[in-house]
Amino acid sequence: MNQTFLGVGYTRDRAGLPLEAVRVPVPRPAADEVLIRVAASSLNPLEYKLADLNFMGRTPPVVLGFDLAGVVAGLGRDVEGMAVGDEVAAMAGLNGDGGWAATGGDGGSYAVAPRFLTVRKPPSVSFRDAAALPMCFLSAFAGLYGAVQAGATVYVPGGGGGVGHLAVQMAARALDAGTVISSGGRPQSITLARQSGAHFVFDYRRDDIAAEIAELTHGRGVDLVFDATYNEQSFAATAKTVRRGGSWIVLGVGPGRTTRLAETHSPVDAILAGRGARHVNVNLLRYFSEPAMLDGEARGFLQRGMDLAMEWATKGLVVPHVSQTVDSTVEAISAGLRSLKEGGGALGKIAVIVDRDLAAGT
Repeated sequence: MNQTFLGVGYTRDRAGLPLEAVRVPVPRPAADEVLIRVAASSLNPLEYKLADLNFMGRTPPVVLGFDLAGVVAGLGRDVEGMAVGDEVAAMAGLNGDGGWAATGGDGGSYAVAPRFLTVRKPPSVSFRDAAALPMCFLSAFAGLYGAVQAGATVYVPGGGGGVGHLAVQMAARALDAGTVISSGGRPQSITLARQSGAHFVFDYRRDDIAAEIAELTHGRGVDLVFDATYNEQSFAATAKTVRRGGSWIVLGVGPGRTTRLAETHSPVDAILAGRGARHVNVNLLRYFSEPAMLDGEARGFLQRGMDLAMEWATKGLVVPHVSQTVDSTVEAISAGLRSLKEGGGALGKIAVIVDRDLAAGT
């Protein structure tokens, strides 16, 4: 094994896009970590946000690429139930390095992941698809698992997005929601939301979604909203669709703080208070920025999420839609992240082939 590899990330604080090639040491797994030779990864908005703001307080150089699928190359001394050579999917710790390589799919990238975020990859799930799941799946899982009651009416705006299309599938196919409603702004997004299992999909550019939902629910509203759009306008609109005593669940820091740089007034809490509805924030970052939150219960919950990601993918219940697959180069990854940042361009997930031979099983 080489002692260093050429990753993709940033060398200066808050440098933003485009990213750079970064030479870093191959990491050594801590006692409870797994070292993974990376075959594939995928893109998430978190990565361009870290490049822009470095809000986890890392000292550059930083390698990005937190979604991982690959082969176990080493084990921490306390790791059980896993062996070198196992094919796995994982999410790297968000305050450590990721696994993108700047070698165009010719391999040579390594990352460590906590054992509780590392699971065996089933043979029927490709490295590419396994790598498209972790962060987006866990985000949807943390919002919906235990919150969606059988037969519930659920609204997931943005059902063509990376988190959204998985959340629609999860609610409709794995958690037995009675009615799943979604929305999109482009024909392709609307189609993907419908293909993911949404019973009704509205065009937010054209339809009065609050009025449509009121009609569908006979004026009652939905039991649960899961809003992963990071959009203040969406937040205010979706809050108005929740029934009295229902739940409005948001991914990330939530209303009034979508930029991280400035807090603005948001009407969401007043809207929810008027309905006696719950406001719930789901934020995977918090587990890593506030280590006290990552207790045994949280670790067990996230491990359960990773297990179910593979189980439900195997059963065809929650399957990532990969709209684009790119080679692992600075240019291709930067272009993909830019499309995510600008919004509207990416459908489902963008996958990254880090090691072509490994990903192909050769």
